[in-house]
Amino acid sequence: MIKEIFRDIVDNTLEGIIVIGSDYRIEYMNRVAGEITGFSNQEASGKHCYEILRAKRCKDYCPIKRFKEGKTQAEIIMDILARDNSEKYIKAKVIRTRGYWVEIFHDVTREIELEKRVKEKYIFQDIITQDKRLIEILNQFPSIAASTAPVLLEGESGVGKEVFSSALQALSARKDYPFVKLNCAALPETLLESELFGYKKGAFTDARKDKPGLFVLADKGTLFLDEIGEMSLALQAKLLRVVETGEIVPLGAARAEKVDVRLLNATNKDLAKAVRDGNFREDLFYRLNVVNIHIPPLRERKNDIPLFLYHFVHQFNVIQKKTVPGISTDAMETLLNYQYPGNIRELRNIVEYAFIFCGDAEIQPRHLPKYLFFSGQG
Repeated sequence: MIKEIFRDIVDNTLEGIIVIGSDYRIEYMNRVAGEITGFSNQEASGKHCYEILRAKRCKDYCPIKRFKEGKTQAEIIMDILARDNSEKYIKAKVIRTRGYWVEIFHDVTREIELEKRVKEKYIFQDIITQDKRLIEILNQFPSIAASTAPVLLEGESGVGKEVFSSALQALSARKDYPFVKLNCAALPETLLESELFGYKKGAFTDARKDKPGLFVLADKGTLFLDEIGEMSLALQAKLLRVVETGEIVPLGAARAEKVDVRLLNATNKDLAKAVRDGNFREDLFYRLNVVNIHIPPLRERKNDIPLFLYHFVHQFNVIQKKTVPGISTDAMETLLNYQYPGNIRELRNIVEYAFIFCGDAEIQPRHLPKYLFFSGQG
């Protein structure tokens, strides 16, 4: 009775288990080990373990032999050859009990293959991608960064325009000087003007002392203006003056001040259309659009989704001090089929949500936000 109970438990564990005798022959193999290797317990029984696992390490790095030599390891990664000759990877450990060797392992093929893809991806100043269009752009970044010409970054909200601007700054000769950022959609026009150009004492009721604007604070460095398409036409005219002359006039000032600032600009709007519609100055558009970088949305970069998922899982494991091993096949399929209107920012939020509910277990579909299944996006 006890033997049958033990057999049921072993067959329903999540780990593959192989019991090996002193002559390296298999005495027993549980159901999971059979699913991983492709061989049944009946087929494996009596065979040498290396005949079933067919691992490259069996010949020169046998874990049992190393165990006998006192060269034990907590866990090792082994590449095995399954019955259908497909290559798989297992994470295994060996224990010795009651005269038998017991190899306990689980399939990490998906994780290893994903890690290989991550190592092969194009990483450039925190930009993660396999997209050929982006790689072509990134190959030009050293030349773009060396210039002082304005850059216009176009793309939907959440695609990472600020990350691209930071990469340009980090590569430029201005990298040791200020890098100042401003979201033009976050402030009303009057505050935006004073933030950009500053003001002099007495310029208005509450101006009790001089305040330098962001152009002054970014002198000799770079100013990143996000959502520049939200700027009013009146303020666009003042920005045009800065671009053309390199001079600013703080509110309440009697004279202009020289500044040396490189402009990086970003928008989630079609500025060319905004020009045609009369909502953006044509002369300013051409001044800012010297170098144009279009960042495609995540739904057009499906191959990048697993890379970002691997990155965010690792990131949240560090932040939240967890050991989430990865994402299940079913959850991955759901995430690959979703269209991501919020792009990379939304994907990161989804992983953060899943971390709330998955504990230290692999992320499953039940851990994902419900809207992924009912939004009609997938």
